[in-house]
Amino acid sequence: MNIVHIVYSMEVGGAETIIAQLCRLQRMQGHSPAVHCLYEIGPIGELLQADGFEVVLHRPPTFIGLMRSLYRALRRNQPDVVHCHNAQAAIIGAIPARIAGVNNVIVTRHSPFGHRDLRRDLKFAVASRFCDLVIAVCEDTRRNILAAPLSARNRVVRVYNGALAVSTNDKAIVPKVGFTLLNVGRLSPVKDQESLLRAFALAKCLVPDLQLWIVGDGPLRRRLQQLAHELGIDAATQFFGEQRDVAPFYCAADLFVLSSVSEGLPMSLLEAMSAGLHSIVTDVGGMREVSCLSRSIVTVPASNYKALADAIREAARCRDGLAQLGDAARRCYLQNFTLERMAHEYMRLYKYSSTMSLTEIQDPSLLQ
Repeated sequence: MNIVHIVYSMEVGGAETIIAQLCRLQRMQGHSPAVHCLYEIGPIGELLQADGFEVVLHRPPTFIGLMRSLYRALRRNQPDVVHCHNAQAAIIGAIPARIAGVNNVIVTRHSPFGHRDLRRDLKFAVASRFCDLVIAVCEDTRRNILAAPLSARNRVVRVYNGALAVSTNDKAIVPKVGFTLLNVGRLSPVKDQESLLRAFALAKCLVPDLQLWIVGDGPLRRRLQQLAHELGIDAATQFFGEQRDVAPFYCAADLFVLSSVSEGLPMSLLEAMSAGLHSIVTDVGGMREVSCLSRSIVTVPASNYKALADAIREAARCRDGLAQLGDAARRCYLQNFTLERMAHEYMRLYKYSSTMSLTEIQDPSLLQ
């Protein structure tokens, strides 16, 4: 099957990593995936190119120019499926795909509807009507899309994100001391690492051996480093920057923590679960669903660093029992959030979305 993934860019991020992993698995299964980037190829796109994947950069100066460039490429290649990822890709890509004669057009919404730009989300709602299906990565996002003005409610279905399991072979690569917390994500306002640092400072007052690892980069790195210094925790806080291989950090840490104010279904949480790492996360997006499914992940209100500090202190106090909770998280990952399961569900939709009813598509027995 000839599959074209359309994405804003392949810069470092959770959705982009999922697309790259999906492409690799699809090729292993005998399909021919390609990635079309609207604005930048980015480091993840460059890695795909180095692995022999077709990664196309369009980047014309105008909106209409982008649509025209996509139309010509799709008309020339005639893919079996066009899979748009997130709002901008659907807004620019769905209509050219239809005009080019593509029979199966799908869009996945990785981020919450209406999170940043209402005008853009209204455009997305219109563009989604040119798609066979609108995929939400969790139930929270699905409900969010259904409640949005102009949404194509009869085309919305949920496919949980999947992640490649973290290898646990190199547990000793990253040395540590004390009880170590791990945060993986872009250093940006939506991830709210500021609340994490404040919570860590509070918790460390009562748990002196606490350590914090922050893996990732972004526009707030210098500001967060300055805040760590002001809070007096810079000696216990390490900023590792962007890491191509995060597996050693998951394997060495004692507790995974996400302080985001908005999420879909974050890949970093799924990776932590695959490594058998206990987690504390904010009660946003699909993270509450994951907590309910696993019955082991702790949720706290977003932007409430005092509640987060209390949860961290409780985890440190009960550290001897965290392995059991981590095992439950890993079982939940294996049942619901593997890359293979996600790819299987997408492939079924690629093959049948134009011929099956939404009721048939949403039948859980068909996802086995």
